[in-house]
Amino acid sequence: MTRFTRRTLLASALLSACSTRKRAKRYAGWLFVASGAERAIAVANLSDFRRMTTIPLAHAPDLLLAGQKHVYSLSGEGAELLEIDPATLKITARMPLPGKPLTARFADEHSAGILLITIESPAQIIALNLTNRTIVGRTPLPGPAVDLDVNGQNAAVAIPSQRAIVRLSATDLKVAGTTSVGVPCQVLRFRNDGRTILAGSADARQVVTVDVASGALLARLPLPLAPSHFCFNSDGGQMFVTGAGQDSVTIVSPYQNEVGETMLAGRTPDAMAISIPRNLLLVTNRETGDLTILDIETRHLSASVHVGGVPGEVMVTPDGEYALVLDRASGSVSVVRLDTVLEPNKGDAPAAVVQLRTKPLFTTFATAGDARSALIVPSPVV
Repeated sequence: MTRFTRRTLLASALLSACSTRKRAKRYAGWLFVASGAERAIAVANLSDFRRMTTIPLAHAPDLLLAGQKHVYSLSGEGAELLEIDPATLKITARMPLPGKPLTARFADEHSAGILLITIESPAQIIALNLTNRTIVGRTPLPGPAVDLDVNGQNAAVAIPSQRAIVRLSATDLKVAGTTSVGVPCQVLRFRNDGRTILAGSADARQVVTVDVASGALLARLPLPLAPSHFCFNSDGGQMFVTGAGQDSVTIVSPYQNEVGETMLAGRTPDAMAISIPRNLLLVTNRETGDLTILDIETRHLSASVHVGGVPGEVMVTPDGEYALVLDRASGSVSVVRLDTVLEPNKGDAPAAVVQLRTKPLFTTFATAGDARSALIVPSPVV
């Protein structure tokens, strides 16, 4: 007869628990980070969360964009656009620009063959053919355009110095019209169906809406904060707004031209991202170094994770497993495994307990300081 001691039973239970614990899946991809401090692009491997190499540059990069085959780096200091092969991590083209670039968008998200870029001085918008690397169109603007968006055949730019929104054709840059909105707007997005432009004015604490076809000013929506970031849910029916002045996210209904409710989102809510499969809104908290995770459907707090530092951009890996929070100053990346931080909410824990419990980080890794832009790219097949 076999005799089981208490030590044997405990050891068996521990072995069983360890053998059944599932290892966290990793995402097969790279993280590119534009570093002003190093004048370089740091590249990290997300399958093991470590910085793997650096792409040195002649000028500090400001904005990274992902095309279908290449990564592009926009530099105001160098007035240039660089093309980078993600398979070799080498610069494959260097394209000079006619002035300091402010922002950029692909004219066609499906082909990514034309890049629209706004230039500070002389104020203009240009169309750059990424295949033959030549400027194929340009249109002067009444002032520097600080934000740009594209939807189908239409483009729009916000020109705060003129308190105006300019509508253009995304294909030939022909100006369709200019709408004087009476307030300086710094952030601008199309509604999902492309029929309305939503522009945020920090000075006036407003979102103004403009009809794309006619250019008519449709509404002025007063906000309790100074809008600086817009983020849409998966179907575009809700627009989330953060900015200085309130520790909450304001929800705008773009199809009804209405400001709805607000959601508490920690101290100084800033950058945002959507986790589509889980229907979550992720918000960085600049002042406290936290990541606040909100359930979009219930409007409740799902989790809070202390990431430290000065959190800036937040990204979700395409598989929905991880949230990556980039520290603006140091360039360190805090990795949050969403299954882990949301797991307590699957039970019957009281809401008050869930809200008071700060969830753990999965890991952190270093990239490079003065992190200005970042993007996730699937690991290329070499």
